[in-house]
Amino acid sequence: MSKLIRVRAGLLRETHPGERRVALTPDDVGRLSERISFRFEPGCGVGAGHSDDGYIAAGAEPADFAEMASSSDLFVSVRQPIAARVFPAAAVLLFLGSFRGSKTTQVAIPPARQPLHLDIARLSGMSGQKGADISSRQAAITGHAAVLEAARQFGISHPMLLADGSFVRPVKMAALGSDPASLQALATARRLGALTYGFGLAKDSQAKIERLGAKFLGTSSEQELARLRQDLSGALSKMQLITTNIMCPGRSAPVLLNEEMLSKLSPGTVIVDLAAESGGNCALTRADETTDIFGIRIVGSTTLASQEAAEASRHFSDGLRNLLEHLIDAHGALRLDGGDSVTAALLDERSPARHAWS
Repeated sequence: MSKLIRVRAGLLRETHPGERRVALTPDDVGRLSERISFRFEPGCGVGAGHSDDGYIAAGAEPADFAEMASSSDLFVSVRQPIAARVFPAAAVLLFLGSFRGSKTTQVAIPPARQPLHLDIARLSGMSGQKGADISSRQAAITGHAAVLEAARQFGISHPMLLADGSFVRPVKMAALGSDPASLQALATARRLGALTYGFGLAKDSQAKIERLGAKFLGTSSEQELARLRQDLSGALSKMQLITTNIMCPGRSAPVLLNEEMLSKLSPGTVIVDLAAESGGNCALTRADETTDIFGIRIVGSTTLASQEAAEASRHFSDGLRNLLEHLIDAHGALRLDGGDSVTAALLDERSPARHAWS
């Protein structure tokens, strides 16, 4: 009987400022130990509440990046590793990128010398497939965190708090987008007592938004951007909290709120631009910065999911374990078969976003 040869994998520590999630929890490292031999960067799970001792108890070995890079076949992380990290040409990198329009720049390396990048975001929309829910679950957590952050920035702990026996006037909240993050933002805001409104460009946007009890901001969605802005401007000027997350596949996010629109918003309005990493839906959004202008505040955080790092990491790890169990067979071999729908999507840089703006 041949000896089982396990895939050698490296669990990376996240390097993006403010990122506290970890791709795999110790529990899932242990569950994968029959197929994968893990090394991990010390401290990789601390932000999500997992100690190095927990990974060691699960069978993983601590190693610095240089040591890991020289002895691993597969590397896993939440975010795409920074370009400064050099991996072997034969390595496989598995991560959740910003496939729908990231502005991430990579060092120019000849294709033959580049490791294989498998972006889990390419599985989005593949219902029922292994790992397909990773992106949507992280987006939902981001949408929930976005509303809580907006409420904190706005200076409220609950839109319907009792004050001296009287109800505080409900906050009006709008979500631009019908993706999982935007829908979760609507659901969270409604649970907090806000009056909710939504807008999206996908064909089923209205049904999704109204199913959550929000009012659809009806506009001529087929119109050019200038007309779209005009249609939305009046409704948005009445809002106190706004989240935006409308994307164009493979391109920068469209600017839905230009400077003129921003200047007409009610003083004190808080916008959380979830498209910040792709350029932003607001003309003045700055990724990972908070901008105060015209008496309003624009939050461009790209690490909102890290505000709930333990829960986000648990969901990420669960989905990643399922995906790895699909890609690595019982004999410990990594299978990248283009005939398999999951693998084909991971290998296809055009997937998954063939759909229109959400």
